Amino acid sequence: MEAGGRFWRVGLAGALLSVLIGGCEPSSTAAVNASPTPRAHTLAGGCAGTVLTDAEPPKWAQDGWNHQEGSPWLVPWAFGTQKTTIAYVFADQLVAGPSPRVDGTSNKVLWEARDLPSGAGVMVEGNPYGKSQPTIGIAGGPSIVEVPTPGCWTFRLTWSAGGGHADTINLDVLPAGSLPRKG
Repeated sequence: MEAGGRFWRVGLAGALLSVLIGGCEPSSTAAVNASPTPRAHTLAGGCAGTVLTDAEPPKWAQDGWNHQEGSPWLVPWAFGTQKTTIAYVFADQLVAGPSPRVDGTSNKVLWEARDLPSGAGVMVEGNPYGKSQPTIGIAGGPSIVEVPTPGCWTFRLTWSAGGGHADTINLDVLPAGSLPRKG
């Protein structure tokens, strides 16, 4: 019985100590205001699970950008499925056919990999989603992407820095002659 009584007194002392310590806390806490963050939007242009957004990309993909804090990102971008690559889509959405478009813009895309932020050394192969043909090949970094047909396209990025790597980005391609929706 002595052992049980001792545990009871230790438990009671612990509870009393908790009440005393809790009583030393300030009765009111100051409100903490979070710094404003830009509203991120999901934009047209991604497909098959890829999301095009104007949210802030990861730090590894921000070199060379002049971005104003608290504003949407300057160029829509999408993560690869492994989150190791990014495609910056400068004209908002891709359009089938040759560049420039009727409005003078082109399908400019900046392809980057986490291990190669400049995109140099990244190879990009594109196919219509779920198909093997037609195939287009593009060098990583900034490039003009001339996609022959509309629909969802899968772009497989591969690079060998630090070992063999691969990631996939799916982008929607509008019919030839279309103009991307802005904003």
